[in-house]
Amino acid sequence: MYSKLVERVTNMLEDSLRYSEEKLGEINALELLKKNDTEALGYFRYSLAMQAGNFLGENSEHVLEVFVCPEEADEEITATLPLTLVVRVEKHTAALASIAEALQNVLLEEYRKLLSPLADNLALFLKVYFVDEDDFLRRKGLAAAVGSLYAPALRVWRRSFV
Repeated sequence: MYSKLVERVTNMLEDSLRYSEEKLGEINALELLKKNDTEALGYFRYSLAMQAGNFLGENSEHVLEVFVCPEEADEEITATLPLTLVVRVEKHTAALASIAEALQNVLLEEYRKLLSPLADNLALFLKVYFVDEDDFLRRKGLAAAVGSLYAPALRVWRRSFV
């Protein structure tokens, strides 16, 4: 199981690099990421968020939607800035939390390898927050970011029947 997750995460990172290269018309997006190029990082992070959301949705029927939170206005996008996902769930389960934790850990490990030495000291790269239906409808906590007028979270994955 672990080796399959490592392979999946490695593919996510490679796909995100390719996506960045396609969008930028560049041959080596990795070098741009290591230089903290904000445009390259934006494309890379968006693609990675979509794939992480897809992974969570594939592995739990309780996941309804996944959103990526934008950076704060005063926060500079860098290669070491954590990626924050808000996951709307119909029910939060220990199994889903375990899946998210495994994804967070493996992604951190593989991301460090990809962006070494820049990310060698990174302790957290992916933050996953779960929001249940009640909190989502009441816009409590991070659910408020989804419909924010100032800096709305961007949907990156959605279950087809929602």
